[in-house]
Amino acid sequence: MKKLGEVMLSKPEKVKEILGEYYSWAFIYELPFVEQLAYLSVLLGFQESLVEASKAKDITQATIDLAADGGVLDRWYEANEEKIEKKHLIWLSFVMQRNILSIMLFHRSLGALVHEVRTGSDDAFFKAVSIDRTILLCPTFSDRLSYAELTNDKTFFLHLRKALKGPSKKNMEAIGDLRYAIVLLRDMGFNKFTDDELIGLFVGNGLYPKSYNAAKNLRKHIHTARKFSTT
Repeated sequence: MKKLGEVMLSKPEKVKEILGEYYSWAFIYELPFVEQLAYLSVLLGFQESLVEASKAKDITQATIDLAADGGVLDRWYEANEEKIEKKHLIWLSFVMQRNILSIMLFHRSLGALVHEVRTGSDDAFFKAVSIDRTILLCPTFSDRLSYAELTNDKTFFLHLRKALKGPSKKNMEAIGDLRYAIVLLRDMGFNKFTDDELIGLFVGNGLYPKSYNAAKNLRKHIHTARKFSTT
């Protein structure tokens, strides 16, 4: 995401060329998180590979193998390169990153927060805006914003101004690479791991220190992550 921002600043015309017209992704947040990913997979033509992986005896391992197989991803890209709209890749990057950030900070995906806003939660409204300001373009959010304007709700706009600054430093410091990775893997369907897989994924990649009880402790983190809502 940082690199994309750097490209946007250094080569804005190139980015604009890639995005084309109508490049807002905010409408996707109106869907539950799983449906957001399904929608983007279809746009990118990647759904067939995921469907095949879902037929395997060990779905988790099949999906891990798929994600780790550079050859499969290369063949998918080569087969779909002319059909893929580059902006959809950018959408996927933003939507995944912002949803995972929301889950880590507030234990709910952006889709879940949008649902709460529909039921009248202004707290969910401001939390979602702090994660991705473009969410104000969603119909659910524009309706609430319009109502606040009509009623001259000054308190609402004070909270909105704060939310537009993004997550607080305190909130951001609470996020660790380990928890981020666990939630990301869980929402890609990776729910069951052997001890060797846990050690290989987290210890092997430097996300957790090597120790005799590493697998046991990692399972505790995974159990806690299951309580987070990503609907």
